[in-house]
Amino acid sequence: MKRKMKTLTFTILSNDANKVVTRFQLPRKIVYIVSFIAIIPIILSFYFFNETNQKQQMNNHLAADLTIQTNKVDGLQTKVDSMKQKTAKVQAKMKELKLLESQMRESMTELPVSLGPSGGIDIQIPENELKQSEFVKHYKKTIDEMEQTNKELKHTPTIWPSSSHSISSEFGPRSDPFNRSSSLHTGIDIRGSTGTPVFAGADGTVTLAEYYGGYGKTIKVRHSDRFVTLYSHLSEIKVKQGDTLKKGDNIGSIGSTGRSTGPHLHYEILENGKPVDPYPYMTIFNK
Repeated sequence: MKRKMKTLTFTILSNDANKVVTRFQLPRKIVYIVSFIAIIPIILSFYFFNETNQKQQMNNHLAADLTIQTNKVDGLQTKVDSMKQKTAKVQAKMKELKLLESQMRESMTELPVSLGPSGGIDIQIPENELKQSEFVKHYKKTIDEMEQTNKELKHTPTIWPSSSHSISSEFGPRSDPFNRSSSLHTGIDIRGSTGTPVFAGADGTVTLAEYYGGYGKTIKVRHSDRFVTLYSHLSEIKVKQGDTLKKGDNIGSIGSTGRSTGPHLHYEILENGKPVDPYPYMTIFNK
């Protein structure tokens, strides 16, 4: 009885009455093992299909993110090119001012000491005086244009925010250093030893200077209606909320506070409230 309980009997029937009916017995364990082995490929196929599908969806998501970031970089490059043109314009205006000053000095030495007596109500202005007047107008217009461009550049973050220029993680999609999942890195990480100075990217006002969750010790600076910068994982904060800064001011030191794997500066530029790649701005004047 015990033997029957441990075995299964299989009977093979035939349509031909002359053929012998075949019967055989197999231990239940072997039947279960064979059944399990037969199911394994189905389970594995389902698993790999599901895994492949998830990876494909992730790849599609990353591709879409990459397209978006590429478009943003293209747009940012256009803005950077525009700023370069403005800088070149300022340099050209400087040369123009020097030339105007030289011409004005020459025209002033050519003016007569005395015009002498003249009659009637129609007094002609010497040609040199007219020439000088046009020089003055042109000179003032050039200075106004230069001041406007310089004001814009002062409030645009165009310098490296640290004395270290070693980038450990760039802007854009990356593998999260903690859980290895896909994520969007909203700034750049600049490698540096603890205590390395951190500088304000442009003129502005401090809007945050405190411990800021996973960012650790953090500083936020508003430079204009267009630009805000963020400096995080600091070991030291040297400013307070409300402080007015000039481009290049020492505002803190590199550290590893918050969600960090080692000493570095996480630096962000937000343009109209959205993070953009800081690198083109940081290298606009020195590549």
